[in-house]
Amino acid sequence: MNRLTLAVAGSRKTQSIVDACAQGALGKRRLVLTFTQTGQAELERRLNAECAPGFVPDVMGWFAFLLRHCVRPYLPLLFKDQQLRGLNFDGQPDGGRYATGTARYFDSGGRAYRLHLSKLAFEVLKKSAGAVVDRISRIYDEIYVDEVQDLTGCDLHILEQLMRAESIDLNMVGDVRQSVFDTNPQDPNLRKYRGVEMLKWFALHEKSGLLEILQKIETWRANQVIADFSDKLFPSEFTFGSTVSRQNLTTGHDGVFAVTSTDVPAYMSAFNPQPLRESKTTAPTSDLPFRNFGKVKGLTFDRVLIYPTGPITKYLTDGTELQPKSACGLYVAVTRAKHSVAFVVPNPAATALKPWTASA
Repeated sequence: MNRLTLAVAGSRKTQSIVDACAQGALGKRRLVLTFTQTGQAELERRLNAECAPGFVPDVMGWFAFLLRHCVRPYLPLLFKDQQLRGLNFDGQPDGGRYATGTARYFDSGGRAYRLHLSKLAFEVLKKSAGAVVDRISRIYDEIYVDEVQDLTGCDLHILEQLMRAESIDLNMVGDVRQSVFDTNPQDPNLRKYRGVEMLKWFALHEKSGLLEILQKIETWRANQVIADFSDKLFPSEFTFGSTVSRQNLTTGHDGVFAVTSTDVPAYMSAFNPQPLRESKTTAPTSDLPFRNFGKVKGLTFDRVLIYPTGPITKYLTDGTELQPKSACGLYVAVTRAKHSVAFVVPNPAATALKPWTASA
């Protein structure tokens, strides 16, 4: 049975894959996929540490999977004389969006454009009349996809074909509230299912019987105050289960706070938080050691200090709902912290947060 586990931040999603592989039946042929190189390295480290020798699953990036298992074996069915010589990660076809045929998918050196790789893989898959998936099912019994919310566009068509394969168990884990990466930002296919809207795509396949959806609402990272704050970031049209924190350690400075920019030096000195911002356009003149929201996904800090964007400041002061993409970035930032989150705002008293001042 295909399964999707939707899990809150800090719920040990990646560890659940490691546990399934380490504790599953020996002899099963397993493949573990994820999008980012950081994620691949972490999975390889944990799987090698916990799986029995000789039974460590293959770990592969999503693009490598598309090239190796979807495009390369059956490419001649779509383009008879085209050679595949690697991946052109940053390039674009000379003809741009109007390029057609092999020029749309390959550069002059035979490297596939990353920009259209998912579309190419899906076209080859269709042309193969089932041979691509049949070949994969002869190699692997179980496929695990970590951070599945990162997959978009034609990637979803490919996931659907894997779900339809009778001899493959597809297991996906993710959190649509952490949709800050996107494998195919320019792919118009299934655009309506990007970000948190991906929930609707999963629901369709659950209704059709292809997928079982499980929910994990427990976090071992953020305390309950931070968890409650993070649950409220998304527009009311999206309904998520309330997060339950299993992190009960108290430090004397726990929860969500508001500070002025004047008090930031004292706050940094007192609590040493990790400063975060959406991008370098926020607080561009500050010399704090910032990290951007998207760069800290998967990391944990004791405390974070967030310089909000204009929309986030409005959300904090008058409750104006965030756009889903903005909410996803802020959710990632807030849920990195174990003990405290502080926002730098002009007037802490105008927010519903607990003010912190250097003179307090």
